[in-house]
Amino acid sequence: MSSQEDPLNDFRVTGNFQLDMQSYAQDSLIGAPKVDEQVLSMGFLWLNLSSQHFNAGLRYENYLNPILGIDKRYQGNGIAFRFGEFTSEVIDITAGNFYEQFGSGMIFRTYQEYALGYDNAMDGLRVKFRPSDGIELKGIVGKQRKFWSLGEGILRGGDLNLNINNIFEQLIPEDIQLSIGGSVISKFQKDLSSKYNLPENTLLWASRISLNGSSFSFDGEYGYKNPDPGSGNYFSFNPGNALLINASYFTSGFGFSLNFHRNDNMDVRSDRNELGNSLLLNFLPPLTKQHTYALAAMYPYATQLNGEVGFQAEATYSIPKKTILGGNYGTTINLNFSQVNSIVKNITAIDSTSGLAFTYDSPFFEFGDRIYFRELHAEITRKISSDVKMILTYLNQIYDKDILTADGSAKFGKVYTNILIGDLTYKLSSDYALRFEAQHMWATQDSSLHEPDNQNGNWLMGLAELTIAPQWYFSFSDMWNYGNESEDRQIHYLTGSVTFVHDATRFTLGFGRQREGIICVGGVCRQVPASNGFFLTISSTF
Repeated sequence: MSSQEDPLNDFRVTGNFQLDMQSYAQDSLIGAPKVDEQVLSMGFLWLNLSSQHFNAGLRYENYLNPILGIDKRYQGNGIAFRFGEFTSEVIDITAGNFYEQFGSGMIFRTYQEYALGYDNAMDGLRVKFRPSDGIELKGIVGKQRKFWSLGEGILRGGDLNLNINNIFEQLIPEDIQLSIGGSVISKFQKDLSSKYNLPENTLLWASRISLNGSSFSFDGEYGYKNPDPGSGNYFSFNPGNALLINASYFTSGFGFSLNFHRNDNMDVRSDRNELGNSLLLNFLPPLTKQHTYALAAMYPYATQLNGEVGFQAEATYSIPKKTILGGNYGTTINLNFSQVNSIVKNITAIDSTSGLAFTYDSPFFEFGDRIYFRELHAEITRKISSDVKMILTYLNQIYDKDILTADGSAKFGKVYTNILIGDLTYKLSSDYALRFEAQHMWATQDSSLHEPDNQNGNWLMGLAELTIAPQWYFSFSDMWNYGNESEDRQIHYLTGSVTFVHDATRFTLGFGRQREGIICVGGVCRQVPASNGFFLTISSTF
């Protein structure tokens, strides 16, 4: 065998590294607790060894001890991820840890969000088989990661994707792409309950279709889950189901999209006794716009897996350049509206001892009376000159704080916000640029039973950034809760940071206050406690 044919020839090593450290000073004004260690940290080193047909990798993780807000069960250090993989044109075989997704993730998605302390990686075997062009079959078996151990449930599943264009080349026009697919997951966990007769085997299945053309796209998926009572769904013996539809139309200068989804009893975990973000088996993306501005993201939405129905519509229009409204450099207008409601549940059976709704009927396309979230978002982006760019944003939100951040009791009621944001970037030269943000939030709550907190009321925020390309970034901001109903909670959250970048290595050092709240990435959220101190992030890719 020649060296060119040797699958073990020409290995190369790649990887990345990140370290996050934070110091903590007690600050009773913002509710920052006393931390005995004063400095907490977490980080990882990922190494990957690859050749033409073989890949192997491992990730070392260090949580000594994890920063506040990260689940304390991560405390420790060691090799948390390792795998070996053989790849070819026809078959890929993976042994060890892996991340995988079937379809949109409605019944199966494993992935990692480092900033959230979220990792539900599989540990087992995966096979991808491509017998001919346009056909791919996946099979998996294993258990999910549970911090430094594995969950109780055993997962087995398969996914089939068919690209109709490749299979039947003459059947569909060249400018149309059609694919269909289906997936199935089987979960096994022993019944150790002394109270309920729990099913030990749970079957989930989903089917999907994707149709794309030169000016449109359509994706739809439906999933079903057999009864799977557990802590996450309050031991409901109802089956679960979900429907997701995404449609869009786009042409030169204009785009429109409409999304709909409904889910009922789709909190699926490989261990029925887990809660929060632990051992989730699936992912249902939220039908809301994902925000990067601080005040716009203060009340983030996460999908309610036990039941919701909602839609989102978005339109984007680019006004042509060299026109009165478009200016010399063009103007873009983006409008987005989303609303998520409860679903209707007509209870048919109740557990006499706990009062839990064991079974219920739920009309599929009927919206419930309770609004979980509603948002109108309007944004105008305009390049005023070759050196100046401006973004103006307005948001109107309704946020059911009792459902989304509390335990369902009437502590806060709904939060009603109006947010106005101005973002201006001024390019001083080829190396220097200034960016300024001004944000204001008007906020009210409709509950008379206010529980004191540092979040209610009007907010004002200002931010200034200086960029010295290609290596230096300086940032300073202040968030002020000037409208809090308690005067002693009208707090300034001052933060400053400096970032240095060299090739693929990045250093960020900062100091300031962090308000208590919720941080979300792609619809997955975690609670962030208040803190005051220094923070350091070092990351590198090689």
